[in-house]
Amino acid sequence: MRLYQLNKTVLRLTRNPAEFLNGLCSNTLDRPQNAFVNVHGRIVATFEQCRVGDDEFMIVVERAFADGLMAHLEKYIRLSGVRVEKLDRHAYFDVEGGGEPPAGCFSITQKKGRLLVSEEMMPAEVSDAEFTLFRLRNNIPVQGADYRDEFLLNVGDDEFVSYTKGCFLGQEPISKVHNRSRPTWKLVVCSQDECPIDQRQKMTSLAIAPGTRRPMGFVFMPNASRD
Repeated sequence: MRLYQLNKTVLRLTRNPAEFLNGLCSNTLDRPQNAFVNVHGRIVATFEQCRVGDDEFMIVVERAFADGLMAHLEKYIRLSGVRVEKLDRHAYFDVEGGGEPPAGCFSITQKKGRLLVSEEMMPAEVSDAEFTLFRLRNNIPVQGADYRDEFLLNVGDDEFVSYTKGCFLGQEPISKVHNRSRPTWKLVVCSQDECPIDQRQKMTSLAIAPGTRRPMGFVFMPNASRD
């Protein structure tokens, strides 16, 4: 287990959270990742999720977007009666994954590795530079670093969207783009020398790839039209 400490806020939802989340989020509740979007399908917050009881969910969101998310949810919380509270928890990314999580932690599987949420501080030895390179190698962008409030499908639908779950806030524009065309832009990992010159200055999470020594990063690239 090798940990990187994340700057995340952990929220606990109780009092019928499943119904609340199903009506507002873009993905099913059995998936590790989900998103809140607005009526135009633009991202309010992407997050990791975990059911921890019959009437309890934990969601983990980038700390910089937690207050904006709570403002977005305020009226829906009042109408539904769901309870949302911030917890004093610590979030880590285990770049190795595998094995049982430490006592007192809950674990959320990622594309590679896992996210751990703990009541106690744990030693984190993975550096910023190592974790950035890990994210690039495994196509794990971060809200606030690589995207903010873009249209959700510009960032990705494999992790964040279910097209069979039923209605949710922002579903109509997302479904229209999915069914009729493709998003205009797509967030991808690209080597700097393969990126158009006008896009190079927009690259994020830049790192030098070992071996090739080529700079690489995340960038929004034009997406080919569907035939």
